[in-house]
Amino acid sequence: MRRLRRTYQRQKRRKYKPYSRFRAGALTAGTVAAITLAGSDRGGTKALANGPDPHQAPVAQDADADLVTDKEELAVGYQPFSADQNRNEVADGVELAKRCAQVINLLSRNGSQPDPNETYRICHEVDGVEQCDVCGQWIHMGGCTIINPRLSMRYPDPCDPLDPEFLPDLAVHYMEHGSFDCLGSIHSGRVDLPRLLRVLELRFPYEPNKHQLPLDYVVEPVGQLAPDANDADADLLADSEELAAGTNVFDPDQDDDLTPDGIELAKQCAGAIDALPVYDPSSGELEPNEPYKQSRLQRGLELCEICGQGVNMGYWVIVNPDLGLSMPVYDIACHYMSHGSFSWRGDVNPAGRIDVPLMVRILGIPARCGDLGTKHLPADLNRDCRVDLKDFAELAQRWRGCTERY
Repeated sequence: MRRLRRTYQRQKRRKYKPYSRFRAGALTAGTVAAITLAGSDRGGTKALANGPDPHQAPVAQDADADLVTDKEELAVGYQPFSADQNRNEVADGVELAKRCAQVINLLSRNGSQPDPNETYRICHEVDGVEQCDVCGQWIHMGGCTIINPRLSMRYPDPCDPLDPEFLPDLAVHYMEHGSFDCLGSIHSGRVDLPRLLRVLELRFPYEPNKHQLPLDYVVEPVGQLAPDANDADADLLADSEELAAGTNVFDPDQDDDLTPDGIELAKQCAGAIDALPVYDPSSGELEPNEPYKQSRLQRGLELCEICGQGVNMGYWVIVNPDLGLSMPVYDIACHYMSHGSFSWRGDVNPAGRIDVPLMVRILGIPARCGDLGTKHLPADLNRDCRVDLKDFAELAQRWRGCTERY
């Protein structure tokens, strides 16, 4: 019996020893990675989220401390372990809250919108004010109901715990300061972020540019500019363009930097064209082996109908000698691409749209790390095209934020 007991204890120790080693090693790795993270150039996420504005109070279950909860980030397509996806040194939640407040304040009031499909707000005037618990400002205790007739949706939901009838003005006040939480003498709670973004048809915090023409933009007698007006992911790239160029038809932000793919790709193409060397076939020099451009610029200017800037009325010919491909690109088109649009309109050349798949092939995009379509190794967690200790630090940060418990 004593021999059997010793055998059982020996087997028991063997059974749990590997787990103990793994646990000890994991703790050591986590400690080292946390130290590495503290010294990396990414910086602490708390430094991003907890800025000088006291309205921006931390929220529970927020692994990256960007003032958007993990569940909310998953619901709206954000990354729960990245506090600053677009790398502009502003926490994602702060930036998104301020953008929502800006959009709400620009909505037309009480259904007086010129377009029957346009989102509008119905204001609820209430005789009274409430005080913000942070800054002490007195805020109108009413609010607004936001109506999206195209989607047949409204905000708030009739069961919303903050207020079932309207979005309080106090909540908009807090969003203007970068927070979806609000705390006042009458209303206290959190905005239903996924529903609000859906009703506003807003996902990205950036402010659109008027140069970014919609795909269904029509100019007579040219007709529809894009190959088709179908844009399943609303990233300003037509579905047919995405299929031909090899981008994702159903993902508007493939590199998770909170900028729609069409806008980002247009700006990358504009930068690539600007960086191309100029080659003159009549110079007698050998043709370059790499992509280049030929000048067809003219003596004259045309004006952008959006900003009024004057650009050359001529064009460039971009050439890829290795592929034997070339295409003309108006200077006015380069101007619009620099603002994030493949469509253009001027007062000299007819309005049109770039052949996106052909341009991407000629320019060889993605040509640099970070270009749309860059392929990253599975271990390249921070997507800098290198696998090093910074990726180990990223792993530790995600590990620390994991909600599973063993």
